[in-house]
Amino acid sequence: MAADQNVRRAARARASLEYLDENTIGEQFLPLAEVWAATQQRVPFSDHEAELVRKGRPRGESDWRWSSADLAAAGWLRKHPDGSGQWAVTDAGRQALREFAGDELHAEATRRYAAGRIELQSAVSAALPTTWVSTDNAQRKLLEAARVWVEQSLQAGESVFSPGREVWSLETVQRLHTVWTTSEKAEGKNFTENVALQLADESDDVRLLMAEVVALQILPISTAIGHAKKTAKVGAVLALMQHKVSIPTLFDEAFGGGSFHPGSGMLTNVNHAVTIIINLAKAWVELDADEQESTLADPLRWRDFVLALDGDGFPTQRWSLLYLVHPGFFGPIVSADHRRRVREAFIGEIGGSFSSDADADLQRIAIALQVKKQKPIDFYRTPLREQWLDVPDPVIDPAHVEPVVEVDPRGFRPADIDTAVLSERLKLDDGWIARVIDALYRRGQIILYGPPGTGKTFVAKAITEALTTKPDAARRIQFHPSYTYEDFFAGYRPREKDGQLVFELTQGPLRRISDAARRDPDVTHVLMIDEINRANLSKVFGELYYLLEYRDEPIDLLYAGSGTDGGDTFSLPPNVVIIGTMNTADRSIALLDSAMRRRFSFFELHPDVPPVAGILDRWMAAHPQSFDISALFAELNSRIRDREGRIGPSHLLRTEDLSRQALDAIWTENLMPLLEERHLGSAVDVHATFSLEILLEKVAPPAAQSPEQESGIQESSKR
Repeated sequence: MAADQNVRRAARARASLEYLDENTIGEQFLPLAEVWAATQQRVPFSDHEAELVRKGRPRGESDWRWSSADLAAAGWLRKHPDGSGQWAVTDAGRQALREFAGDELHAEATRRYAAGRIELQSAVSAALPTTWVSTDNAQRKLLEAARVWVEQSLQAGESVFSPGREVWSLETVQRLHTVWTTSEKAEGKNFTENVALQLADESDDVRLLMAEVVALQILPISTAIGHAKKTAKVGAVLALMQHKVSIPTLFDEAFGGGSFHPGSGMLTNVNHAVTIIINLAKAWVELDADEQESTLADPLRWRDFVLALDGDGFPTQRWSLLYLVHPGFFGPIVSADHRRRVREAFIGEIGGSFSSDADADLQRIAIALQVKKQKPIDFYRTPLREQWLDVPDPVIDPAHVEPVVEVDPRGFRPADIDTAVLSERLKLDDGWIARVIDALYRRGQIILYGPPGTGKTFVAKAITEALTTKPDAARRIQFHPSYTYEDFFAGYRPREKDGQLVFELTQGPLRRISDAARRDPDVTHVLMIDEINRANLSKVFGELYYLLEYRDEPIDLLYAGSGTDGGDTFSLPPNVVIIGTMNTADRSIALLDSAMRRRFSFFELHPDVPPVAGILDRWMAAHPQSFDISALFAELNSRIRDREGRIGPSHLLRTEDLSRQALDAIWTENLMPLLEERHLGSAVDVHATFSLEILLEKVAPPAAQSPEQESGIQESSKR
């Protein structure tokens, strides 16, 4: 059915332009009803299209009206600006009829319309002189989701999460509006809990509509709320459905970005923000079809419609709705004060004279700067930011602003981490763990160093689990001598494509985790690097060393196109932290590159010093042992002269009571091969010095041995 509908839509698009071409001269207007009558005669209804839908119109006519936006956006069809319902074919439209045969006409119009809606194509330069262009891929994704909402919900009355389901209908919208405006807010309950109570007796359609309203409210927000919280918030409302639906991929990806920081209102006054969107839905479905079409087509009429909605003034939420529908006119600035400041600071770019429409001025300013710089611009980034944000902020009455819990740029605060729980789990000093967490918060990167078996990786994993709330927000890699910058960040790799060998730019783990961190600014992302000292660090990090110290400053990259959103520059998000581990038996810390030592905080894990010293005594207190493993290990390490060659206690940190047989296995399979390697070429007789039997003779025998242990000793002596 969908394929047949697309064929008929394409045929009607051509029929409309052909009728106008045949019956007018120049850009002469004809009544919409006349054009439709001729079009319907040329392309009759199917049975499905003849069904009456919104406003009592046949489905086929409604589809034709809305799809005409493709022709208008392509510049081939002109609709009279007074909203009287008259159409005209343009000279470009007449040329298109001859240039694009058959269904190709509609396909080309659709392509141009989609490009115009998200305000950016691969050829950005073509859009710079005409519209306020989106600055990055994250904006483009959310605007694509907004476009689908406009087409499926506002135009067709259908769900964006469950296409074909008419939830943006008069009946469903009015029901949600009634429930929302008449229900009392329960004290002590958060937003989601209150919604669950309010919709407890409602249909799944009403619950689905509410989920889409919430999605619309949080969709364009960036920085303060990331992908995880957005999906959780919408998912919680969808979970109220008896037969729930999932968030579509388009919206799931769009939730990973955003266009603006919302300020305090959109974060704390969620109820008021949702009220405005529900009021918008109600006012929209109460318009007749012609009013809807003219309101949606004209940015200024859409502005009048949104600003006239019932509810709090709430300018940020209203400007958000203006931006989602007409991003190329209103741009991603939702603060009325910021819009005023930008206009005043840059009015010279358009001649220095204010017009009667501030929004039109702002769009003209954005276009002028885009043309001057030959790329999209962002008023919130250097160097434009400093030219207008030096004006003092307006005084705000605290009584009218609810307190905001700001998201820390790191994604965590040291005080939020329960170091006591970590201390109990790791059997390490609480104060030492607190210092590690604090350094990671201040610096963004640390290295745990020491000889083998001191638990460096185990500690790194435990800290990672404590810091991040998402399992996929942590990545673990291991450096080795052949590891390169291209492996770590980005580089060209051979790929087979269409039977040919090509080289494509491929992202490494640091680049990928940085992208994920930008999508989730409220979640800490941890990159664990095992054996960090085994690679040539200067070669691996390259210019990225700079970003470890100056994260807010973008740096030019080695490979063009490897930066943020395919650009040539890159900055390291503050919510990416790096935990490295370093085996000092392989390489001393003194041999590290000075740039590395300056940018990382170092914490030693060594059996001779806290917090590792004494760990076996603490372990034995929690997990009683028949053998004195603490004394046994102390004796072992006392015989190793090289401090960095000493053995860590992790080999003996077992919860079960270690038998002699188990100790034999540890010595034979783990410790003796390591000791033989460390003393290769020396005068030390490894077996005479470090064998388990000799060490046990030196250490006081256990006070009591279980039958199992006695059996183990007997078996050992037979061997």
